[in-house]
Amino acid sequence: MPGSDEEWPVSEPTARARALDEAAWVFSGMIWGFDFSYTPYDKTRALAERFELSPITSLSPGELRLSGKAERRPPLGMGAEDEYRYFVECRPGAALDELMSGYGAEPWKGSQGLGKADMNVGVKGRRAAYEDALRQAVRSCLQGLEPNKPRLVKGRVALERPPSLAIRDGFYAAQVRARVMVVEVFSYKVY
Repeated sequence: MPGSDEEWPVSEPTARARALDEAAWVFSGMIWGFDFSYTPYDKTRALAERFELSPITSLSPGELRLSGKAERRPPLGMGAEDEYRYFVECRPGAALDELMSGYGAEPWKGSQGLGKADMNVGVKGRRAAYEDALRQAVRSCLQGLEPNKPRLVKGRVALERPPSLAIRDGFYAAQVRARVMVVEVFSYKVY
């Protein structure tokens, strides 16, 4: 779906660039993961929930192999006559394979999350839905680890596999399986 400042209908070069950009973000999240900082919502203390996510490092789209061509497909009912399908491949070396295998061991914990974002913001909504799903995965993991609500949690999260994305009721809905490592937990000193 187009955002207010996005090209519509999408040209094949734009679709290709967007596919590579999204794939680079996903593969980077699977290989290196993200640092996160999470402050849970606390009504009593009037604290809003805050989740910050930053990539450890990133692949560039040029490091990926993209195959596929623009295919002429029947209209989808929204005035679009083209549907682009690509297959993107990333082949990390032995060292990065070993790094990813390490996410399956202690202190990493498995978790999953469902996230959503308004599809009317366009392509940015896709990334926002992935990030919201990662927030939910971190939150879910913490509920099993911390008996008392922490003030702040810092750690790392890595995608276990590529996330799935669908459109439901005007929202991008993302589902992720992730591995979470809690590095620091800051508790409240006094209630």
